[in-house]
Amino acid sequence: MASHASSHALAVLAGDHKAVSQLLAEFDELASDGADAGERNALARQICDALTAHAVAEEGVFYPAAREALQDDDFIDDALAEHDSVRALIEQIETLDASDERFDALVIMLARAVAEHVKQEEGDLFPRVEAAGLDMQRLGERIIRQRDETLRLLAQEAV
Repeated sequence: MASHASSHALAVLAGDHKAVSQLLAEFDELASDGADAGERNALARQICDALTAHAVAEEGVFYPAAREALQDDDFIDDALAEHDSVRALIEQIETLDASDERFDALVIMLARAVAEHVKQEEGDLFPRVEAAGLDMQRLGERIIRQRDETLRLLAQEAV
């Protein structure tokens, strides 16, 4: 079980954002250094799994709570549309091997899409949700459970 402070919903989501951003920066460094395809492929798969689990938790737990609390469908629909764009890039990356000439470019496009989504979410959505008076601890615990369960399922599929 996560500690009390770390299970605040917005802290959980921001922590995921930071972790994925660090993985994407690490990928960029590997690609710039000409790392072998196997190393880049493994890191890209880790990035895709982390983003997928994060998105499942946001879409299944956070966005429905935010939609209800904010009564702003357009705002949440825009965030979901951004998720669709990220998901499409993930699907393309997952069909390629890192030796494919398009692979690194797709991961870089993914990094840009994620950075833009994080900026919008943390800058606009998070403050509005924070002010809405939701039970952030309970919401965060639900997000963690959903994310971790999705990661377990993705790991099982990979075996």
